[in-house]
Amino acid sequence: MNFSKRFFTPVAVGIFLLFIGLYWGCEDVSSSNKALINVLLIDAPGDFDEVWVEVLGVELLAAGSRGMENGDWVNIPYTSAEKVIRLTDLVGSQRLLLGRKEVPAGEVSQVKLVLGETHYFIKNGQQFPLQLVGNPEDLLTVDIKANAATGIALDIYIDFNVAASIHPLGNGQFQLKPAIRVFTLEGTTEVRGIIKPPTSKPYVYAIHEADTFATLTSVSGEFRLRGLPPTPYRILIRPRPTHKDSVLQVVTKRDSVVNLGNITLKSVTTD
Repeated sequence: MNFSKRFFTPVAVGIFLLFIGLYWGCEDVSSSNKALINVLLIDAPGDFDEVWVEVLGVELLAAGSRGMENGDWVNIPYTSAEKVIRLTDLVGSQRLLLGRKEVPAGEVSQVKLVLGETHYFIKNGQQFPLQLVGNPEDLLTVDIKANAATGIALDIYIDFNVAASIHPLGNGQFQLKPAIRVFTLEGTTEVRGIIKPPTSKPYVYAIHEADTFATLTSVSGEFRLRGLPPTPYRILIRPRPTHKDSVLQVVTKRDSVVNLGNITLKSVTTD
């Protein structure tokens, strides 16, 4: 009894509370050393009416306590009840949030898109199944150098190039060999515009030397080419045969958006 009275003196209680405060303070510092990652899916579509792929989620190789020396893969599941996604909707300003998660602040060095088994495309009203290449993990894992800063949300984009991903096997069969590009907007540029008439449904290409980036327009004629390295580009607009091609030259800068505004294509019947 006398021991208890001596132990719980005001000084001892103060030391005890200080210890608890330091403990929780350390916990708060540790838990606040996090960055929020948003993973967004967009599409560079091909000559298809619709393309559907089953997406299960994304994995990120994020920094550990000693940087990438002990980095860990972080799983971000795609939690939608319907996991088969129509990629061809993800043009213009459309993008799909696959998921978000807090990770240790630091570098993210790799991104892996995790696919399921149900994939197909529709062309001229006919549906064709897509056979995923035997071991696509290497194709779906992409290197990236992204800095996830403490307390800041980082958007990571996955650009699924449909035109480069679907290949005929013969006998009416097709394989899905995913071609994806992964980027953040930091240090890049974007070229956007609205093409009229929207019924011309053109392909839009940004071309610089051997590099070509492509997209299609949305139903309103809008297009966006995101995550481009800042450099001069030749913008080639190639519509359906009812309208003429158009070419523009643009100069881009880091962390900028080039808005080309409304671009009206000439009809092939125009003198």
